Parts: sequence; C-alpha cells; structure tokens
Amino acid sequence: MLCLALFGLPFIAYTSEEYIGANKCKVCHIKIFKSWNETKHATAFEALRPGACAEAKKKAGLDPNKDYSTDLTCVQCHTTGNNSMFQGVQCEACHGAGKNYSNVAIMNKNKWNADPDAQRKLAVAAGLIIKPDEKTCTTCHNEKSPTYKPFDFKTRYNEVKHPQ
Repeated sequence: MLCLALFGLPFIAYTSEEYIGANKCKVCHIKIFKSWNETKHATAFEALRPGACAEAKKKAGLDPNKDYSTDLTCVQCHTTGNNSMFQGVQCEACHGAGKNYSNVAIMNKNKWNADPDAQRKLAVAAGLIIKPDEKTCTTCHNEKSPTYKPFDFKTRYNEVKHPQ
C-alpha cells in the first residue's frame, strides 16, 4: 500500500490532469476538429453503449445489450487519457496530453505566424507529438481488442490524418 501511495496514486493524479480535451483544441483548430468529429474515433465511446454496434459486438462474442461504458478494459481505448470525461479518441490520444503545450506562450497564433519553427520546437519540447507513429495506434488497434482486424498503419494513418 505504501508503494501505491508514494508512486502509484501521484502518478495517476498527475497524468489524469494533463489532458485538456478536444473542446479546448477546437478553439484554435476548428477545421481539424470538424474533420475529426466526422470520424469513428470521435464516436468511439458511443460504441460501448447498449445496443450500439450490435453486429460487431455479436461477431466478437460480446453481449450487444450490455453497457461497456464503465468497463475499464474498454474505456482505456474508447476514451482519451483513460478518462470517460474525454469520450472518444480525441486529439491528445494521438498528439500527447496537451496541458503543457497548449498554454498561450506556445499555442499563440501571432508567435506561430512570426516563427513557426521556434514555436513547433517549444510545443514538441512540451510534449506535442506532431505525427503519431504506429506504436501510438497499436496501443489500441491490437489483438487484445475483441473487434480486432489486421492493422496496416500506412493505410489507416492516411484514412485518419486531418487537414492542416
């Protein structure tokens, strides 16, 4: 218990507060937000609700009428930051927790326009992942998923990448 109190709980509390949510990202990135909002990633949490995606659930051997929205095994991939407050696979699931790189010293339109390379370096140093890699995606798109299909990173990345 002492180890959990000293190491586990502070880590959980610290990391859970690092996410800001897509609604904060959309303030500056509305075009990207609208594009994302039309994807399955945006509605991933809804698939956990009773009756949703019934055929896929049946095919995977799951009860289509069960509510999986509180099942921690499911929530970790159908939310961002493993937090049902951030439903769906939001911006930060791919681009890293945004608390540090979303501050106005970094995400400042005037500064980006004046010196995009410098601002990009600051954002990356603060945790921004500009282009997610295959490992990011296969955290969820893997054989542990009951609805797993073979995953081709190149193809799938092209399907989900957003407009600049």
